[in-house]
Amino acid sequence: MMRLRAAAVALGIAVLWCLAGLSAGTRGRLVVYSSVGASAAVAAAFSREAGMPVTVVTMPAGALLARVSAEARHPHWDVLWFEGDDGALALDRAGLLAHGVAPTLDWTAQGRTLLPSDGAYEVTSFTLAGIFLSRTGSGPAPRGWRDLTDGARLGMANPALSGPAYPLLAGMLDMNGGWPGGQAAILRMAARGLLIAPSNPSVLLALRTGRVSAGLVQSTVAFGLARRDSRYRITVPRPAIILPAIAAIAADRPAASRAIAGRFLRYIMRPDIQELRMHLSSSDRFFWPVTTVPRQPDLPDIGTISLLHPDPAIWGPRQAEVTGWFQQAVVR
Repeated sequence: MMRLRAAAVALGIAVLWCLAGLSAGTRGRLVVYSSVGASAAVAAAFSREAGMPVTVVTMPAGALLARVSAEARHPHWDVLWFEGDDGALALDRAGLLAHGVAPTLDWTAQGRTLLPSDGAYEVTSFTLAGIFLSRTGSGPAPRGWRDLTDGARLGMANPALSGPAYPLLAGMLDMNGGWPGGQAAILRMAARGLLIAPSNPSVLLALRTGRVSAGLVQSTVAFGLARRDSRYRITVPRPAIILPAIAAIAADRPAASRAIAGRFLRYIMRPDIQELRMHLSSSDRFFWPVTTVPRQPDLPDIGTISLLHPDPAIWGPRQAEVTGWFQQAVVR
């Protein structure tokens, strides 16, 4: 049975790879690599309006970055849409992203701070890399970052495996003295019995079964569960760590393909498409916009939240070193 499942997974990956390769070579077709859950709905709407086929290949952010790096100067994709500007910076420095792709829009003050100076990608929205989620009746909820070293057992996703978890770790290090100064705070968390899970859903499972008293999870995950189940409560820390979602265009694609990709980037940011995303039935609707569209109805006013944006120019190049240390010192 295990061999059959492995074979099925391998076949699925092979089919997606072939579809992407064929699509990238077909005139008038857009290929999107994405880890953003809303991408399928947005791509379908774009396909209907533009009258052209769109292939969306979805995968976790870590797998997406690895695949794009492997394809390098021979990309099978036109557009990337994923979370984490540290990864975007790495791809840009490798020369894989087209420049000047961010359209001129009515950006919010926060949105402007997230845009790259070379226009190598567009920021489509942002979430929070980690907020506290606890279950009523399981003891006091964490009130802030200090509770992570002084309080009850906490669970978080592994930053070597989960896309949102590395910006979360970078932010926690940043606010505790940077690198390597912030290591001491992380080690104090670990000494309290920090549970490291493969992903945010795995953290939720540990919370449901009582293995941890609180989870430090991406805001989409936390708000999605708390809105469905009143037994769960949310605490947004101060500061909360921003996790931008970005869209980029492949540098090494024909001019016609880049033009179609540019249309898609502008389409993502249209007010009606932002509204479409805000009314999805999944937790992907829980994002904060970066343009002056109607306020997100299901989330706190971002003006009431203290925010921290770890500088991708600092933390992006250090990802391998930081996650390597975390694996050895904390995960073991």
